[in-house]
Amino acid sequence: MGRLIALLVSIIVVTSITIKAFWFGLNGHTTPEIINRLPILFTPATYVFALWLVIIVYLLLWCIKYFKNRHDSISTLQLVLFILTVIFQITSLYNFHNDHYYTSLFLIGLQVITLFGLYFTYPLNKESIALRIPIALYLSRTVFLFILHLCYILVKIQWQAFGLSNALWTVIVLTFGTAIALHLRYHHYDIAFPIVFIWFYIGIAVANGFEELLVTIASLFLSGVIIVGIFFIKKGNLN
Repeated sequence: MGRLIALLVSIIVVTSITIKAFWFGLNGHTTPEIINRLPILFTPATYVFALWLVIIVYLLLWCIKYFKNRHDSISTLQLVLFILTVIFQITSLYNFHNDHYYTSLFLIGLQVITLFGLYFTYPLNKESIALRIPIALYLSRTVFLFILHLCYILVKIQWQAFGLSNALWTVIVLTFGTAIALHLRYHHYDIAFPIVFIWFYIGIAVANGFEELLVTIASLFLSGVIIVGIFFIKKGNLN
């Protein structure tokens, strides 16, 4: 019971702080306001960040399921990894809102690592993969934000991208994200992770519109590639 209470409290705390940062502001600014200070082509439309609310619902259902099945409760390792994930997310947000961008990026990187660790604690069978969905959604969002944060820093330091245009560099980054999504779809039977990337990529297309047509077309095209991957990339049947 103690582990489940700790899990629920962690979800409530990270939900409250993340909602405050994204929609009400920390240190006088919301997270989208800070992101939009720089012309980052990889940035999706602001509405896309509302995905966090969906993830919270899934995390709460995930927690409730453990409450109902205490004989098969969350393990100590899984709880520790989740609490570390929450700590990294909260501290990363506070650092980002206080202009400590490198520290924030490092903390998001740690969050990605702990989420991957939690993700891999679920064996590849139908029951475990169904239980893993909230973590897959959470992981996908965090991986995307890590890439976005890295792009933010590169734009801020005026990195020349090996002489490539901003649009072409963004297409390369989009392709890299697609490769990650398809890898997890094929090797880990994951549908939730690529769906989140589709959501973000459509948001990128909306944000860029006709102003950056190459990025918009690439975002929509790669969204289609991921959709095809979801339906047709199958490694085999699960037990």
